[in-house]
Amino acid sequence: MTYLDDLAAAKSTGRAWSCFCGADNPPHYDACHDCQAPSWTCAACGTVNPQRGSGCTECGNAMPAEALGAPEEGYELTHQEWAALQVGPRRVGGRYRVGTHGPEYTVLDIDHGPRQEWPSWQITVRWSEDNQVTTHCTGWDSQRDTVVAQPPADITIVSIGRLHDGAEGEHADILQRATIALDLRAHFRDPHVRADLRQLTAHDQVVRDTVMDTPGVREVLAATALQVQGYLTGPTAAPITVVTQCAGGRHRAAATAMALRAVVAGDVEQAAAYGLADSAKTFADRDLVVELVHRDLDKDVVER
Repeated sequence: MTYLDDLAAAKSTGRAWSCFCGADNPPHYDACHDCQAPSWTCAACGTVNPQRGSGCTECGNAMPAEALGAPEEGYELTHQEWAALQVGPRRVGGRYRVGTHGPEYTVLDIDHGPRQEWPSWQITVRWSEDNQVTTHCTGWDSQRDTVVAQPPADITIVSIGRLHDGAEGEHADILQRATIALDLRAHFRDPHVRADLRQLTAHDQVVRDTVMDTPGVREVLAATALQVQGYLTGPTAAPITVVTQCAGGRHRAAATAMALRAVVAGDVEQAAAYGLADSAKTFADRDLVVELVHRDLDKDVVER
Protein backbone atom coordinates (compact mmCIF):
# COMPACT_ATOMS: atom_id res chain seq x y z
CA MET A 1 0.00 0.00 0.00
CA THR A 2 1.12 3.57 -0.64
CA TYR A 3 1.28 6.39 1.87
CA LEU A 4 -2.04 7.77 0.61
CA ASP A 5 -3.72 4.37 0.99
CA ASP A 6 -2.35 3.95 4.51
CA LEU A 7 -3.37 7.50 5.42
CA ALA A 8 -6.90 7.06 4.07
CA ALA A 9 -7.32 3.87 6.10
CA ALA A 10 -5.97 5.60 9.23
CA LYS A 11 -8.27 8.60 8.81
CA SER A 12 -11.31 6.38 8.31
CA THR A 13 -10.71 4.90 11.77
CA GLY A 14 -9.58 8.17 13.38
CA ARG A 15 -6.07 6.86 14.03
CA ALA A 16 -3.95 9.25 11.94
CA TRP A 17 -1.54 11.55 13.77
CA SER A 18 -0.65 15.11 12.73
CA CYS A 19 2.87 16.54 12.75
CA PHE A 20 3.73 20.17 13.54
CA CYS A 21 4.70 20.64 9.90
CA GLY A 22 1.06 20.05 8.95
CA ALA A 23 1.35 16.54 7.50
CA ASP A 24 -0.96 13.72 8.59
CA ASN A 25 0.49 10.25 9.09
CA PRO A 26 -0.68 6.65 9.57
CA PRO A 27 -0.18 5.42 13.17
CA HIS A 28 2.52 2.88 12.24
CA TYR A 29 4.82 5.57 10.78
CA ASP A 30 7.62 6.15 13.28
CA ALA A 31 8.52 9.45 11.59
CA CYS A 32 6.55 12.14 9.78
CA HIS A 33 6.07 11.47 6.07
CA ASP A 34 6.90 15.09 5.10
CA CYS A 35 9.59 16.32 7.52
CA GLN A 36 10.81 13.04 9.09
CA ALA A 37 10.39 14.31 12.67
CA PRO A 38 10.00 11.17 14.81
CA SER A 39 6.72 10.41 16.55
CA TRP A 40 6.17 9.31 20.14
CA THR A 41 3.44 7.23 21.73
CA CYS A 42 1.78 8.47 24.90
CA ALA A 43 2.44 6.20 27.88
CA ALA A 44 -0.95 7.04 29.38
CA CYS A 45 -3.41 6.62 26.51
CA GLY A 46 -1.42 5.22 23.57
CA THR A 47 -2.03 8.19 21.24
CA VAL A 48 0.71 8.76 18.61
CA ASN A 49 2.08 12.32 18.71
CA PRO A 50 4.77 14.37 16.90
CA GLN A 51 7.98 14.07 18.92
CA ARG A 52 8.47 17.76 19.60
CA GLY A 53 5.15 18.14 21.42
CA SER A 54 5.38 18.85 25.14
CA GLY A 55 2.20 16.93 25.87
CA CYS A 56 -0.08 14.32 24.38
CA THR A 57 -2.69 15.81 22.05
CA GLU A 58 -5.30 13.50 23.57
CA CYS A 59 -4.70 13.53 27.33
CA GLY A 60 -1.90 16.05 27.96
CA ASN A 61 0.48 13.46 29.41
CA ALA A 62 4.14 14.31 28.69
CA MET A 63 5.67 10.87 29.19
CA PRO A 64 6.25 8.81 26.03
CA ALA A 65 5.67 5.08 26.22
CA GLU A 66 9.12 4.39 24.78
CA ALA A 67 10.68 6.17 27.78
CA LEU A 68 9.27 3.58 30.18
CA GLY A 69 11.57 0.76 31.15
CA ALA A 70 10.83 -2.22 33.32
CA PRO A 71 8.68 -1.20 36.34
CA GLU A 72 11.54 -1.81 38.76
CA GLU A 73 13.84 0.44 36.70
CA GLY A 74 11.48 3.41 36.48
CA TYR A 75 11.51 6.09 33.80
CA GLU A 76 14.40 6.23 31.31
CA LEU A 77 13.88 9.59 29.59
CA THR A 78 17.28 11.25 29.10
CA HIS A 79 17.82 14.96 29.66
CA GLN A 80 18.37 15.43 25.92
CA GLU A 81 15.03 13.79 25.12
CA TRP A 82 13.22 15.74 27.83
CA ALA A 83 14.75 19.05 26.73
CA ALA A 84 13.75 18.35 23.11
CA LEU A 85 10.16 17.88 24.24
CA GLN A 86 10.29 21.19 26.13
CA VAL A 87 11.83 23.15 23.24
CA GLY A 88 9.29 21.72 20.79
CA PRO A 89 9.52 22.91 17.16
CA ARG A 90 11.22 26.19 18.12
CA ARG A 91 14.46 27.08 16.33
CA VAL A 92 16.83 30.02 16.51
CA GLY A 93 15.56 32.66 14.09
CA GLY A 94 12.02 31.30 14.04
CA ARG A 95 8.91 33.24 15.05
CA TYR A 96 6.22 31.77 17.31
CA ARG A 97 3.06 32.81 19.10
CA VAL A 98 1.77 32.06 22.59
CA GLY A 99 -1.67 30.72 21.81
CA THR A 100 -3.73 31.58 18.75
CA HIS A 101 -3.98 35.30 19.51
CA GLY A 102 -1.22 35.76 22.09
CA PRO A 103 2.06 37.69 21.84
CA GLU A 104 4.57 36.81 19.14
CA TYR A 105 8.29 36.33 19.72
CA THR A 106 11.51 35.50 17.87
CA VAL A 107 13.93 32.90 19.26
CA LEU A 108 17.44 34.30 19.73
CA ASP A 109 19.14 31.38 21.47
CA ILE A 110 18.35 27.90 22.82
CA ASP A 111 20.49 26.30 25.51
CA HIS A 112 19.50 22.63 25.68
CA GLY A 113 21.73 21.99 28.69
CA PRO A 114 22.19 20.18 30.93
CA ARG A 115 23.29 23.13 33.03
CA GLN A 116 24.91 23.03 36.46
CA GLU A 117 22.61 25.77 37.71
CA TRP A 118 18.83 26.07 37.45
CA PRO A 119 17.20 26.02 34.99
CA SER A 120 18.66 22.94 33.38
CA TRP A 121 17.72 24.32 29.91
CA GLN A 122 16.64 27.77 28.75
CA ILE A 123 15.47 29.76 25.75
CA THR A 124 16.11 33.44 24.94
CA VAL A 125 13.49 35.33 22.94
CA ARG A 126 12.66 38.85 21.74
CA TRP A 127 8.99 39.84 22.11
CA SER A 128 7.49 41.65 19.12
CA GLU A 129 5.20 43.91 21.16
CA ASP A 130 7.87 45.78 23.11
CA ASN A 131 11.17 44.42 21.70
CA GLN A 132 12.06 43.16 25.18
CA VAL A 133 14.53 40.25 25.44
CA THR A 134 13.82 37.61 28.06
CA THR A 135 15.32 34.24 29.02
CA HIS A 136 13.10 31.54 30.47
CA CYS A 137 12.41 27.80 30.50
CA THR A 138 8.76 27.66 29.49
CA GLY A 139 8.06 24.44 27.61
CA TRP A 140 6.28 24.31 24.25
CA ASP A 141 2.56 23.65 24.64
CA SER A 142 1.23 21.81 21.61
CA GLN A 143 -2.33 22.54 22.72
CA ARG A 144 -1.78 26.30 22.82
CA ASP A 145 1.37 27.55 21.08
CA THR A 146 1.68 28.07 17.32
CA VAL A 147 4.44 28.39 14.72
CA VAL A 148 4.40 31.71 12.83
CA ALA A 149 7.47 31.21 10.63
CA GLN A 150 10.35 28.74 10.69
CA PRO A 151 13.87 29.82 9.65
CA PRO A 152 15.21 28.58 6.29
CA ALA A 153 17.05 25.27 6.34
CA ASP A 154 20.84 25.19 6.60
CA ILE A 155 20.85 21.83 4.83
CA THR A 156 18.23 20.36 2.52
CA ILE A 157 18.35 16.65 1.72
CA VAL A 158 16.29 15.48 -1.25
CA SER A 159 15.77 11.86 -2.28
CA ILE A 160 14.80 11.21 -5.88
CA GLY A 161 14.15 8.33 -8.28
CA ARG A 162 15.77 8.89 -11.67
CA LEU A 163 12.98 6.96 -13.41
CA HIS A 164 10.75 9.94 -12.51
CA ASP A 165 13.06 12.64 -13.91
CA GLY A 166 10.52 13.68 -16.54
CA ALA A 167 7.88 14.67 -13.98
CA GLU A 168 7.27 18.35 -13.32
CA GLY A 169 7.26 19.93 -9.89
CA GLU A 170 9.21 22.01 -7.39
CA HIS A 171 12.15 19.59 -7.32
CA ALA A 172 12.22 18.60 -10.99
CA ASP A 173 15.59 20.34 -11.47
CA ILE A 174 17.07 19.51 -8.07
CA LEU A 175 20.17 17.83 -9.54
CA GLN A 176 21.15 21.10 -11.19
CA ARG A 177 20.91 22.82 -7.80
CA ALA A 178 22.68 20.13 -5.77
CA THR A 179 25.77 20.88 -3.71
CA ILE A 180 26.41 17.15 -3.26
CA ALA A 181 24.80 14.38 -5.33
CA LEU A 182 24.97 10.66 -4.46
CA ASP A 183 24.13 8.19 -7.22
CA LEU A 184 23.34 4.82 -5.63
CA ARG A 185 22.08 3.05 -8.73
CA ALA A 186 25.13 1.24 -10.09
CA HIS A 187 26.99 0.28 -6.93
CA PHE A 188 24.28 -0.84 -4.51
CA ARG A 189 21.73 -3.60 -5.13
CA ASP A 190 18.16 -2.39 -5.64
CA PRO A 191 15.67 -3.78 -3.06
CA HIS A 192 13.14 -3.60 -5.89
CA VAL A 193 14.49 -6.95 -7.16
CA ARG A 194 13.13 -8.65 -4.03
CA ALA A 195 9.43 -9.40 -4.43
CA ASP A 196 8.84 -9.08 -0.67
CA LEU A 197 10.25 -5.52 -0.65
CA ARG A 198 9.04 -4.20 -3.99
CA GLN A 199 5.76 -2.72 -2.73
CA LEU A 200 7.32 -1.42 0.50
CA THR A 201 9.17 1.87 0.98
CA ALA A 202 11.80 3.37 3.27
CA HIS A 203 8.98 4.05 5.75
CA ASP A 204 9.22 0.32 6.52
CA GLN A 205 11.93 -0.81 8.92
CA VAL A 206 12.83 -3.87 6.85
CA VAL A 207 13.63 -1.65 3.87
CA ARG A 208 15.79 0.70 5.92
CA ASP A 209 17.65 -2.27 7.42
CA THR A 210 18.17 -3.86 4.00
CA VAL A 211 19.59 -0.67 2.52
CA MET A 212 21.81 0.18 5.48
CA ASP A 213 23.17 -3.37 5.74
CA THR A 214 24.37 -3.23 2.12
CA PRO A 215 28.20 -3.25 2.18
CA GLY A 216 29.57 0.22 1.55
CA VAL A 217 26.44 2.27 2.22
CA ARG A 218 27.43 3.41 5.70
CA GLU A 219 30.92 4.32 4.49
CA VAL A 220 29.49 6.43 1.67
CA LEU A 221 27.16 8.26 4.07
CA ALA A 222 29.94 8.84 6.60
CA ALA A 223 32.07 10.32 3.79
CA THR A 224 29.14 12.48 2.68
CA ALA A 225 28.78 13.80 6.23
CA LEU A 226 32.44 14.82 6.07
CA GLN A 227 31.75 16.64 2.80
CA VAL A 228 28.89 18.52 4.44
CA GLN A 229 31.14 19.42 7.34
CA GLY A 230 33.70 20.75 4.88
CA TYR A 231 31.15 22.96 3.13
CA LEU A 232 29.95 24.28 6.49
CA THR A 233 33.54 25.18 7.41
CA GLY A 234 34.02 27.26 4.27
CA PRO A 235 34.39 31.04 4.62
CA THR A 236 31.09 31.80 2.87
CA ALA A 237 27.85 30.73 4.50
CA ALA A 238 25.35 29.29 2.04
CA PRO A 239 22.60 26.68 2.14
CA ILE A 240 23.68 23.13 1.26
CA THR A 241 21.60 20.76 -0.84
CA VAL A 242 22.34 17.03 -0.83
CA VAL A 243 20.58 14.79 -3.35
CA THR A 244 20.41 11.01 -2.99
CA GLN A 245 19.47 9.11 -6.17
CA CYS A 246 18.28 5.64 -7.01
CA ALA A 247 16.00 4.18 -9.70
CA GLY A 248 12.48 4.48 -8.28
CA GLY A 249 13.13 6.69 -5.25
CA ARG A 250 11.26 4.40 -2.85
CA HIS A 251 14.10 2.42 -1.26
CA ARG A 252 17.81 3.29 -1.50
CA ALA A 253 17.57 7.05 -2.03
CA ALA A 254 14.88 7.54 0.61
CA ALA A 255 16.52 5.33 3.27
CA THR A 256 19.95 6.93 2.86
CA ALA A 257 18.37 10.40 2.92
CA MET A 258 16.69 9.55 6.23
CA ALA A 259 19.98 8.30 7.66
CA LEU A 260 21.91 11.34 6.45
CA ARG A 261 19.28 13.66 7.89
CA ALA A 262 19.74 12.08 11.34
CA VAL A 263 23.52 12.50 11.06
CA VAL A 264 23.71 16.16 10.00
CA ALA A 265 20.91 17.12 12.39
CA GLY A 266 23.14 15.83 15.18
CA ASP A 267 20.53 13.32 16.36
CA VAL A 268 22.98 10.76 17.74
CA GLU A 269 20.30 8.40 19.02
CA GLN A 270 18.42 8.28 15.72
CA ALA A 271 21.68 8.05 13.73
CA ALA A 272 22.68 5.08 15.89
CA ALA A 273 19.70 3.19 14.48
CA TYR A 274 21.40 3.53 11.08
CA GLY A 275 24.83 2.60 12.43
CA LEU A 276 26.10 6.18 12.08
CA ALA A 277 26.24 7.46 15.66
CA ASP A 278 29.91 8.48 15.44
CA SER A 279 29.26 10.60 12.35
CA ALA A 280 26.34 12.33 14.08
CA LYS A 281 28.42 13.30 17.13
CA THR A 282 30.33 15.80 14.98
CA PHE A 283 27.07 17.70 14.36
CA ALA A 284 25.50 17.26 17.82
CA ASP A 285 26.12 20.80 19.09
CA ARG A 286 25.63 22.72 15.84
CA ASP A 287 21.81 23.11 15.99
CA LEU A 288 21.55 23.04 12.20
CA VAL A 289 18.15 23.37 10.57
CA VAL A 290 17.81 20.32 8.31
CA GLU A 291 14.95 19.77 5.86
CA LEU A 292 14.23 16.38 4.33
CA VAL A 293 12.27 16.05 1.08
CA HIS A 294 11.28 12.82 -0.67
CA ARG A 295 10.44 13.75 -4.25
CA ASP A 296 9.36 10.31 -5.45
CA LEU A 297 8.94 8.10 -2.38
CA ASP A 298 5.16 7.93 -2.65
CA LYS A 299 4.92 7.44 -6.39
CA ASP A 300 3.79 4.13 -7.81
CA VAL A 301 6.26 1.31 -8.32
CA VAL A 302 7.86 1.47 -11.77
CA GLU A 303 7.75 -2.01 -13.28
CA ARG A 304 11.08 -2.84 -14.88
